[in-house]
Amino acid sequence: METKNRQDALSQIKHKKKEDRIRQKAIAEQRERVYNDMVAYEKKHRRERKIAPKDSFISLQHINKIYDNRVQAVFDFNLEIKQHEFIVFVGPSGCGKSTTLRMIAGLENITAGDLYIDRVYANDLEPKNRDIAMVFQSYALYPHKSVAGNMSFGLKIRKFPTKVLDKEGKPVLAINKGLIRDLTKERKNLALFREDCLATNPERIPQIDKDLAELDEKIAYLQVTPVQKYAMKHLPKEEIASRVLSAAEILQITEYLDRKPKALSGGQCQRVALGRAIVRNAKVFLMDEPLSNLDAKLRVQMRSEIIKLHNRLNATTIYVTHDQTEAMTMATRIVVMNKGYIQQIGTPVEIYNHPANLFVATFIGSPAMNLFPSTFKNGSAVFEDGLAMKLEEGSEAKVQAFYENELASYQKEKETLLAEFKERNLLLEKLEHLRSLPASSKTDHEIKETEFEIEQVTRSNERLSFLEDAIVKYQEFLAKKEFDIVFGIRPEDIYEEGKAYTDGMLSDPIAGVVTVPELLGHEYFVHINFENRDLVAKIAAKRLINAEENINVVLDLTRAHLFDAVSSKIIE
Repeated sequence: METKNRQDALSQIKHKKKEDRIRQKAIAEQRERVYNDMVAYEKKHRRERKIAPKDSFISLQHINKIYDNRVQAVFDFNLEIKQHEFIVFVGPSGCGKSTTLRMIAGLENITAGDLYIDRVYANDLEPKNRDIAMVFQSYALYPHKSVAGNMSFGLKIRKFPTKVLDKEGKPVLAINKGLIRDLTKERKNLALFREDCLATNPERIPQIDKDLAELDEKIAYLQVTPVQKYAMKHLPKEEIASRVLSAAEILQITEYLDRKPKALSGGQCQRVALGRAIVRNAKVFLMDEPLSNLDAKLRVQMRSEIIKLHNRLNATTIYVTHDQTEAMTMATRIVVMNKGYIQQIGTPVEIYNHPANLFVATFIGSPAMNLFPSTFKNGSAVFEDGLAMKLEEGSEAKVQAFYENELASYQKEKETLLAEFKERNLLLEKLEHLRSLPASSKTDHEIKETEFEIEQVTRSNERLSFLEDAIVKYQEFLAKKEFDIVFGIRPEDIYEEGKAYTDGMLSDPIAGVVTVPELLGHEYFVHINFENRDLVAKIAAKRLINAEENINVVLDLTRAHLFDAVSSKIIE
């Protein structure tokens, strides 16, 4: 008996290893296919004429990043940034925010997608030609140079376009051969793209012909029309010194210009790093977690300094952080990222009050939103212990419509995914061929092996597995009229009974016991045991609240959020 159990255990281990081997191989093949398809698509469409959006200063269109090991770091990133905006990318470590910033800077290649900076197609531009100033997390100061030397070094080694004047000081005119060469290359690529579209997208030919005619007209004009001539030259020493002094005055580090970095504090080093960016007079400032090495008090001070600096310079800034407080206090708009995907884009108020999903709801806000698994039925949220909380009128129709739309959307996505699942489809063709052969022990074995391989390959696709599970659950929800949801409410939308400062719909009083009262001076973060979970309420410190004290609270149900427990999306 013991021998048989050991053999069964070894057999299960062997079977599990076989499953894992097939899945890992399938995952590797899918990643390789996605990469090859993306590269092929990009190669073809790079020939297309690139026209920047009119109302954007920086435009990121369908940006994807896949590394050499075929791991994808950024998925279909789309963002339009207006001039003078302060955009903050926020998310946990490894979510793709710094990678996206580095692609904008030109420090990482873009696998697929289009980047425009100030209406110029920037995918192929060298970092030095993008007119971008970057502030790094580590300051990156030269230890042997003074503050002035660090701030001026970039200006000293860089050349800038300068008007060419004759002996009388008049502008020199010449044919712009460089621009003619660039436009001629663009025309050649567009002509090749036209050949591709003849077979695949003939409806695009009229627009392509129009673009070709426009390029021909521009080239013909430039070939006979002299324009102002520019030459690349170093800035005069006086200009460099003036820029350094001006930036030092803005940052209040004039008295430190002769010091070396080792004689400066962390905050002063950060100011020098900012000064090095300011002297560039760049179109765009990129900041990659510049305050993460500072202590809490200095971070607060430097936050306000950076905001003042942004407003004073009238700059366009993209700022990366994992600190949601920095995002909320600094941003014109926030881009919340997770696992390489954009979760939500909006103003701080929009992100806070209307989170798109559970990730955003928990990541933005301190303390985080209170979340409780529950079931929605008959217009109420029914919690795990049976407590039913009647929600706003119209909630039934809203929930029903949400799940009907999600079910239809997921069914369509599943069909598309299966149709494009090449690895699975090849195995299905092999299985069909095997079943058409005369029956034999060898054929039967190959059929079983192929069926097993199809099962593992199908399960290797996480998105497909999610869709299949979600579709089954949504169909059950709609049949029963009962929906698994997560009920969410912010701590500031919870009040002591009789002290609610809102005109919204209130819940019935909830009796609880204070487990931890956190006094923050003007308010308490009161932790209450509810549904065997921690319910946190923000309550004004008008009286002393003690641990183990009985307390009754009410919830502002007008401000409550319902999330789908399957997809984590907000139900709206």
